[in-house]
Amino acid sequence: MTWSWRQGKGLTYLTIPCWEAEGIQIGFSTRWGGVSLSPYASLNLGLHVGDAPDKVQINRDLWFKEWDVHPSQVAVGEQVHGTRIHQVKEEDGGRGSESLDSAIVGVDGLYTMCHTGLMAFFADCVPVFFYHPRLQSVGIAHAGWKGTSRKIVGQILEEFQRLGGEPDETWAAIGPSIGPCCYEVDERVIDEFAKNFTQMPFIRPGRSGHALLDIKAANEMVLREAGIPRERLWIARECTACHTDSFFSHRLEGPHTGRMAGWIRRLPKREE
Repeated sequence: MTWSWRQGKGLTYLTIPCWEAEGIQIGFSTRWGGVSLSPYASLNLGLHVGDAPDKVQINRDLWFKEWDVHPSQVAVGEQVHGTRIHQVKEEDGGRGSESLDSAIVGVDGLYTMCHTGLMAFFADCVPVFFYHPRLQSVGIAHAGWKGTSRKIVGQILEEFQRLGGEPDETWAAIGPSIGPCCYEVDERVIDEFAKNFTQMPFIRPGRSGHALLDIKAANEMVLREAGIPRERLWIARECTACHTDSFFSHRLEGPHTGRMAGWIRRLPKREE
């Protein structure tokens, strides 16, 4: 199962309609519809890439407007290419939504049982989204090659298990990221994966000393082996490096480019 394109109130983004039917806002932005100038044109949502902060905040406000949410209802992690996970509580609302300094320090994964929106930023790394219907919990992981090789997505599932939720009850979605067509890595990266994976079907031979890494497939493998059924797994097939007409790509465009946002939030039900 895959994602759908949506023309929203003012922005185009990817979403999953059947998650929305469950009261879950889920979205992945594109690079268009904002006010940032080249090389960040135009909907750059990352404050950490050298873009003018005032333009980034305008872009974020446009993104928040799509979801009818105030910055005080949003939580953002620092993103350090690690595997630390943080449970977002109501008091975390507003952290990182308008400044780098207030982001939740040292984390690349967030999950919550409240109605705070979770947001993370991407430009080739893998966005992974989670929803556990019985726990009424949602989560998001920023999985670059380091986080993927150390199985960050499995750590969010372990947090759900700690709360009494099994992986086979969990919904998961993998958003757009760089594909194996464009993601060549060296032996150092391959060796890191070999530390935690006994089999690596997501790596294909490349030129001497290199390989082509299917980083989405690596995360899918971890999710499936943890127990998530295929019918509860949604995968976006778009390669961010192939489609710089729609997405930012660090690999293709270099360090001076923007970031898309991954977004997930559980809406309050009427009785809540």
